[in-house]
Amino acid sequence: MEKQYTYLHWGSTKHGRDYTVDYIISLQEQFKLDKPVKFLGGYWSPRAKELYSILDDEDKRDVDTRLEPILNDNKKIMTGEEVKIQELSCPKCDYKMVEKDGKYGLFYSCSQFPSCWGTLPHPDNPSPKFEKKKEPILKEDMLVTSYHAYHSKRNGKAIKPGTPTEHSVYFDGDEDGYMIKTHGSRQHLYIGDRCNFEYKENWKGELVIHKRTLLAFDKKGEPIKNKYRNRG
Repeated sequence: MEKQYTYLHWGSTKHGRDYTVDYIISLQEQFKLDKPVKFLGGYWSPRAKELYSILDDEDKRDVDTRLEPILNDNKKIMTGEEVKIQELSCPKCDYKMVEKDGKYGLFYSCSQFPSCWGTLPHPDNPSPKFEKKKEPILKEDMLVTSYHAYHSKRNGKAIKPGTPTEHSVYFDGDEDGYMIKTHGSRQHLYIGDRCNFEYKENWKGELVIHKRTLLAFDKKGEPIKNKYRNRG
């Protein structure tokens, strides 16, 4: 305990103990502002919890007494009633929810994701501004000039058939590359093919071809129906 006291710059005087208690209270007040739901659920700021754990019983009672009105005020603000919130549970599977920061800001996601897609709004982001999904854009008679595909082996090992991979395709007269998402190392297009397809721009700015809309034609203009190249 002497090492912890020295590290925290505690003294043996009452003034030193008061300073530490005041610091714990200030940490919890800031934690209440930053994480209101967690604070209301009885969670501690990590640093405040560390300091609280080494207090003697008298000082712990002092901290508890001073925190009680702060907790009660926060309950009234967050819920309108004095109900202590515990861990958030998934509305779909009842497992624990975890905080995540996604494309549209903070939200709560099921801890079992991707097995469960349950979500809840976050108090710091109660009304996310979801963007309307972009309509696909049609491209026709596009000549393949370059195709970058993964090899059948990576690091000397064969790629499993279900492994998600991405392939980049470039077309004549178009500087932008397009992405085709596949499973495994199968190749959909070859240099010299002409094709029609629809694509969308994802949130990363990547142009993604929808494989189900892809229709490829060989140099003679005949449709290519090889199942490993398209579904046409």
